[in-house]
Order: sequence, then C-alpha cells, then structure tokens
Amino acid sequence: MKLLKTSPERGPVGTSITVTGDGLPPGKATDIIWGTVDGSYKTGETAGQTLRLEYQGRVFTEKRVSLGRATIGGDGLVSATFTAPEDYGEIHDIYLTLDGKDIAKGGFRLMRSFTMSPLEGPVGTLVTIKATGLGWKPFESTAALRYDNKYTGFISATTTRGTAVAQFRAAGPVGKHYISVDAASHAEPFLNIKTGGAATRHLLPFEQVFTVTKDAGPPEARVDWPNPDRVATSDSMSRIPTRGEKVSTPGLQARFSPDRGPVLTKATIKASGLPPGPTDLVWVTMVRYDSRGSLQPASLEEPKLASVTVDQNGTLNADVTIPEGVGGWHGVKVVQNNKILVEVPFYVEQSLVTPVPVRVKAGEKFTVWFRGGGWTELDNGAAVIYDNSYIGYVCGYANNGDTPVEVVATGGPGTHILDIYPYIFDGGHGDWPWQYNLPQLTALQDHPGLALGYNFPIYRVAIEVIE
Repeated sequence: MKLLKTSPERGPVGTSITVTGDGLPPGKATDIIWGTVDGSYKTGETAGQTLRLEYQGRVFTEKRVSLGRATIGGDGLVSATFTAPEDYGEIHDIYLTLDGKDIAKGGFRLMRSFTMSPLEGPVGTLVTIKATGLGWKPFESTAALRYDNKYTGFISATTTRGTAVAQFRAAGPVGKHYISVDAASHAEPFLNIKTGGAATRHLLPFEQVFTVTKDAGPPEARVDWPNPDRVATSDSMSRIPTRGEKVSTPGLQARFSPDRGPVLTKATIKASGLPPGPTDLVWVTMVRYDSRGSLQPASLEEPKLASVTVDQNGTLNADVTIPEGVGGWHGVKVVQNNKILVEVPFYVEQSLVTPVPVRVKAGEKFTVWFRGGGWTELDNGAAVIYDNSYIGYVCGYANNGDTPVEVVATGGPGTHILDIYPYIFDGGHGDWPWQYNLPQLTALQDHPGLALGYNFPIYRVAIEVIE
C-alpha cells in the first residue's frame, strides 16, 4: 500500500484537506474512504433482576464512509481535496480504494473545537457551549466544565458523532466570571493535561469569560426537554416491566392517546378486534414498598386501573387517569376472564411541582420537588448544581418517584440558580465509570436513555436570597 500525504495533517471540523500520493495505477478512478466509528450506549438487565435496567458502558464500532472519488493521473500521481467531516475527533485513517481493495493510506487528526455564546447577560442567562471533534477514547471523549473554578458538569458526544451542545446558566454576582472546559476521563477535570501523557497533551482547555451585566431578579422556572427526534419511539413494548409472559392476540390493535405524560395525565386507551363484554384494565408498575409500608427490592405490581366494557363491535374506548407512582415505561393490560388480550405501553414523564421562584433568607432551607423519577439506573434520580457548582445527587426511587431536592440558601443577597440535570446512578456496571451521579450537561442529546425512549428533562429554577 502506498503512502498518502495530507495537508494540513490536523485541524477542526470543516478543514479543507488535500491528499496526495504517487506510484499509483495510472488513469484509474478511486474512492476516498474515511475511517471512523459508530458510537452507542450499552444497557441491559441487572443479572438476576429481570425488572431492573442498568447502564453497562459505551460501544464504538469501526466503520468506513466514502468522501468522494479521485482519478489518478497518467503519471501515477493523485491529488484530491475534501472537507473534514463533522465526526469524532482524533486520528482518522484515509484510504484510496480501487475495486474494493486499499491501495494507499494516510491520516488526519480531527482536533476538538469549542465556541460559547452569548458572552454577557444578566444572572440566569442561558449560555451555550458547542463542541466538535470530541473523540471516542478515554480523555478524548468527554470534557468537564468549570465556572469560577467550581465543577459544573461534564460534556459528552457518544451518540452525536463528536459534536456536543451543553447549556448552563450564568450565576452572579455582577462582573466577570471565568469558564474553563477541560479534558476529562471520569467526567471530571484533568487540570494538568499539559504534563500528562504524550497522547493527551494537545487536549488543552477552552477558556472564556462571561460578564454578568445585572441582577434583574429570579427568572421564571423552566423545564428543558430533548428534541423529539432524539427520543426513540419504536419497540416500546420491550421496555415495559414484565414477569416474562408474552401477550399476542392476532388482529387486535390498541394504543394510548396521548401515549406519554406525567402522573395524573388523562389518557384514552383505544382498541379494536376485542371480544365484546366486561373487561379489566390493569396498570403495570414497579414499587419499593410492600403492603406494610416496608422498603423492599424492586417488585412488579399490577393494580386494577378500571373496569370497562367492550362494545358489540369489539371496540374499546376508555378514559383513564395515570396513577401516581414511579416514572418511566409502564403498561396497561387488557384482561378478560383472567386472560391478557393485549398490553399497551405508556411512558410516565417527570414533572416539576414546586412553585418557584421563591424568596428565602440566607441560611434557610428551600425545597424543589419533581415527580416521576423512575426505578432504573437511568432515571431514578438527578444531579444538582447550585450557582454552577455540583452539590450532589437525589434519588426518588424509595419514595415511588417523588423526589425532593432540599438546599440551603447561600451566596449572599440576590438571585441564585439551581439546575437539576439527568445522570446515571452508580451501579458499578459500566466498563469505564466516567459519569456516575454527575450532571450530564449534554443529556438532552446524548443520555443513554434516549435510545430506549426515555425522555429526561433539565429543571431550571431560581431563588432570591434576602437578608
């Protein structure tokens, strides 16, 4: 195989790259091939606990993509120019292939790049950092954000091909604040990357200044959701907790409208092709308490949701109220004479229930409350930051999804922000524990639960501390 030279040899996404080579078959048309990977998360059931979903790590699978064609000259020389694609960062092999065979090889290092906007605004301004060229190996694949030397959270791009969009809110006081996006391995800042291993010394921090222009009082609470196109919608039946029974009735169709929402949602279940007669609707959920109120391991519970009647045409059209309890994937079984005819999926979303903003005296405690926390390692809680400083995590599983966040009001008079981010609970199962219990600033695009249809929000609230 001949050597391809690249000019330049490194650069960010969008760099114009020229490859040249000699000694190649004259006059032949070749394909330009870019070596890369596909990234995904691995999840599965906890060993011995078929009802519990766990995070098991990241998976990167090698692949090749075509960047175009190049024709070799009569003198055996080739020169082709293309643009570095939006992709995972670091070393990518570049090949010329002829009739499916590699005939020349070169390489290009796709460098990480960051931008931040806006650069000024009042307390509570939503600030966006966009990264391209994050890699897929340790240290290369994540970055960690610090705000005035306080750890805020981590940035990842496992399923977004090296591109990440992270958002945080400006915290006071008025004046300049210093942001640093550092290389990370376990999702925490690697502060002396310059004197680290030779393979990572080029992963220098991105540094920027944000100027808080004024304190205009606490902004209204907001809940940020993933874009719908990032949340998987297919194969929802496989996510319903079950004891292993399979439910299938030929010719029967059933669905919820809407098919997702918070607890106490009014929803309609519609079905056709059912035998006429009295029918029970059974809610399939998970609980942590037994009938005596004692905490126990996760267990399946199937309370009756409603008793209805299928009409003579075999049609069911029934309104139900989604019960209080844990969030995540649930099912409703349509049962006649103790026989399960069909099971319909419903996703219980989280919801913010605390009225905010609030005025709190310094040193007093205040509580932010959300409902719909789930029972898996992906959705049983969240990570909390106060004035862009990570202060800990919360878990609502033992409280059947109700999740209080109790915080002491600190920081002096004025507006203070509290943001609650999705996380992954530390179950110890991942092959590289780089993000357990920590705020995933890119969760709306890159959380492991998105591929399973989980829809996790970021809660953004604010308080005013008074004397």
